[in-house]
Amino acid sequence: MTLEQKIVFIANLLVVLPAIYFAIFVYPFRELSEETKRRPRSFISNAYFRELWYFLMNPLKRKFLEWDVHPNTITFLGFFFSVLAAPAFAFGYFGIGGWLVILASTCDVYDGMLARAKGINNKSGAFFDSVLDRVGESAMFFGFLWYFHNDAWWYFVMFLSFAASQVVSYARARAEGLGFPNAGSRGFFQRAERMITISIGMTVVPMLEYFLPGYGVWVVSFTLMVLCLGSVYTAIARSLGIYQEIRATES
Repeated sequence: MTLEQKIVFIANLLVVLPAIYFAIFVYPFRELSEETKRRPRSFISNAYFRELWYFLMNPLKRKFLEWDVHPNTITFLGFFFSVLAAPAFAFGYFGIGGWLVILASTCDVYDGMLARAKGINNKSGAFFDSVLDRVGESAMFFGFLWYFHNDAWWYFVMFLSFAASQVVSYARARAEGLGFPNAGSRGFFQRAERMITISIGMTVVPMLEYFLPGYGVWVVSFTLMVLCLGSVYTAIARSLGIYQEIRATES
């Protein structure tokens, strides 16, 4: 077993065991948290997945509040993990990269939770968070593009995924800027779904390679194709939906 496989195996185990406990003894008797209620959900980023993650995160959230950690510090930490994921993906350490994406996404949730818990509600923090999210996600895609730079097909798939993900985010921001705040909710494959797809798919790869050598590449291919198709569909659906909604007000 390689060092990456050992690290990923331990990390996966630390999540899977509490997830089994949560599914049996906690979730059936638990009311949905305000965090879950306030965020859009899909079949990927569903209520169970969100509640599980909040269940795992709450102890550290309390520590962050106790230590008086500023939300912007967590935002920058998430950005740091995103940037670290780029060389991991670029050199084929998909399991490590997947866990770095998990850590980055967790920080992305933590900063908002801390801000609300502290009563911080400023536009500068929201802007800082959004910009670093875009840059960090771009870094992750760059890692995949570097890994596939000699494979024309998968290079194209990853470029298309990256371009579509940027359109998804931009279309929403532009719609809100034009006074259509609800138009940007169209399409199910948003940033949360992209991060969940990458992280789950990639963290499976080292384990599959250990037990079934040669099959990890199929998981990588499947994960990245889901990422591409979901991103392209949402980019098209969101853009057309927003355009039609705006046109309806002009006729």
